[in-house]
Amino acid sequence: MTDIHCHILPFVDDGSDSIETSISMLEELVRQGVKNVILTPHYRKGFYVAEKSEIIACFEELKQVATQKGIDINLYLGREITVYKGLGKDFDEGKFLSLANSKYILLEFPYETETDIEEICYRVNLQGYVPVIAHVERYSYYRSVEKIVKLKEYGAVIQVNSSPIVKKSSLSENKFVKKLLKEKLVDIVASDWHSTRDNYFRQAYDKVKSKYDQEYADLIFKKNPAYIINSGNN
Repeated sequence: MTDIHCHILPFVDDGSDSIETSISMLEELVRQGVKNVILTPHYRKGFYVAEKSEIIACFEELKQVATQKGIDINLYLGREITVYKGLGKDFDEGKFLSLANSKYILLEFPYETETDIEEICYRVNLQGYVPVIAHVERYSYYRSVEKIVKLKEYGAVIQVNSSPIVKKSSLSENKFVKKLLKEKLVDIVASDWHSTRDNYFRQAYDKVKSKYDQEYADLIFKKNPAYIINSGNN
């Protein structure tokens, strides 16, 4: 399996506070059957603002330690970016990291403050990038199948977290993810894992596989996320 959204990189956000914690998290991903993972530390203005150079340095250090310890997992780098005015310009100037050096960028939106996600996706596409909507189930004002269909028409990739698939989130998130899976509108499932949370990635895969079918489970846990990595590394 491939996980494109997690907070395992140490020191740069609220995901991990040490190399040791990060190594333990990687080992757990391997146990759950993850072969490829994109580390996506937050960028949130006023909160998590580590420079690109710092992110890359932390990544190289973690990668080196993981190799020394023989952890059998492929590591890639990205960023989860909370949208703000001027994001497109900053991206064009090389301030941020796309997902695994691809044209896909992981975008987070306000959870409660209504935001025109369609317009932002449209602009992102015009700039030559593909928006991946992080944990779409969290945006209370977008919990509508019709709105998700519209987002996909604007070129967005729909990512949901693994936790609501196994009913480990709020009831409203759980119900909405169930609707999206039933309509096969989910493109990618990711863990969004932080060290302070539990990881339900494997459980979610098994549930989708049993409730829907293996082909769809493989598509959203393996094929689609792997495509992003392959598109950036060819």
